[in-house]
Amino acid sequence: MGKIDTGSKRLIHLYSQAWVEWVLQTPVQVETELSGDFQFIARYSDSLLQVNGPQGRFLALTELQFQYKPNIPKRAMAYAALAREKYDMDVFVTVVYFLPPPKDVTLTNAFHQEFMGQVAHQDFQLIELWELDANKALAANNPILLPFVPLMRNGDSKQMVQTCVRRIRQQPEHADELETFLAVLASYVLDKDLVNQLVRWDMDIVYKSPIIQEILSENYRRGYQQGSEAASKAVREEVRKDMLDTLQQLLTFRFGIATTHFDSRFQSLDLQALKPLHQAALQAQSLAEFENALNTIPSPVPKESQDT
Repeated sequence: MGKIDTGSKRLIHLYSQAWVEWVLQTPVQVETELSGDFQFIARYSDSLLQVNGPQGRFLALTELQFQYKPNIPKRAMAYAALAREKYDMDVFVTVVYFLPPPKDVTLTNAFHQEFMGQVAHQDFQLIELWELDANKALAANNPILLPFVPLMRNGDSKQMVQTCVRRIRQQPEHADELETFLAVLASYVLDKDLVNQLVRWDMDIVYKSPIIQEILSENYRRGYQQGSEAASKAVREEVRKDMLDTLQQLLTFRFGIATTHFDSRFQSLDLQALKPLHQAALQAQSLAEFENALNTIPSPVPKESQDT
């Protein structure tokens, strides 16, 4: 779910001071955002901020994860080590999970491994959104928390979303982006038609929203950031699968169809074909209109034909 993680990262960029104060629960001042410079690990769901507080100057690294993945502790350790080496500062690591893991999984707040007498260890702060109290989040009066309220305990109700919408519309800046992302997250725990009634899900606003544009384009950039020729086949296929997942989720949200509805027609499409289909999924006024756009996408030429 890279699209959700990326949208969250966009909000952290807009509200970095509010975010770090909430995550660290200590008075600090954001000095600079380093996420854009942290390109040697090519991450799209992390946020790296240089802050200054009572402890001195240090790095606040946040890993945003929509759903459980078993390699997150190892990844958090690796990112912390890379950031520590690159900037020569202490690092405080936070991992934020949006949705609960499977019932047989217990989330951990550390990576620990021993091999031939050597020990690798990294602690990190664990934030599980479903364990947080939505009413306390509202009481914090922190605008960056508002889109996440539906995923919190007692936050998945019409009344809570209405409260978030009202407060978001009182914000002097970035209200459209906050409300757009609130709609995205609320759609995972509430009926889509109800979300449409509560939130301004005007498709023109959504399409122009920097958050949605970043969500839709991030995976495309990942595959082409070093040039299409330089991107490895494995990387391109991973990006294609991420973009396909994004497209299926968009269609499910907009038209109420199963994510597998177009499986047989989507599987052969490459990156070049998927990007305009993302745009069509946002702009189409009906499922039939999207299908018309899909029918204009030429079938990819088999590699054997290209080589002859």
